[in-house]
Formats: sequence, structure tokens, C-alpha cells
Amino acid sequence: MLWDDVSFVLGSPLAKKILIVINESKEPIAPVQISKLTKIQRTNVSKKLIPLVEKKLVICVNPESRKWRFYEITPKGREVLEKLNRMQ
Repeated sequence: MLWDDVSFVLGSPLAKKILIVINESKEPIAPVQISKLTKIQRTNVSKKLIPLVEKKLVICVNPESRKWRFYEITPKGREVLEKLNRMQ
């Protein structure tokens, strides 16, 4: 349910920052790049990406890769951000 996802992102400032950075990226982006842009430790970025993928707010475009996985936002992730923007 979309409101559960909105609630999750509202309750996690890290998830919100990560989702915004992925949304603003013109191409898929790696955790190390997200870390540099958000000033969040890479391990924390990687840990927070797991529930974002599980909730289908972002997808890993190369899940078979052991190194340098890249992520992009999904239409559902964009919809969550739009709802958050309208709320604020």
C-alpha cells in the first residue's frame, strides 16, 4: 500500500535523502556515489537500500554484480516522493 511506503520514508530521514538523490540522478547510481552526495556512510546507504528495494521504491539494475551495483527509482518511488512533496 502506498501510504505505508510514504510512512516508511517519512519515518526514515536517511531513506528520504537516498530516494531524493536517486530520483535526481539522470542515470543509475551506486551506493558510493549516493554516500558522497548525502554524506551518509556507504554501509548505511547499502543497508537502507535493502528495504527501499523490498518496497519496490528503487530497483537494482544489475543485481548479479558483486561489486558496483547501480540503483534507479521506480514509478512507485516517484509517486511516494510526489506525495511527500505535496504534504510539506
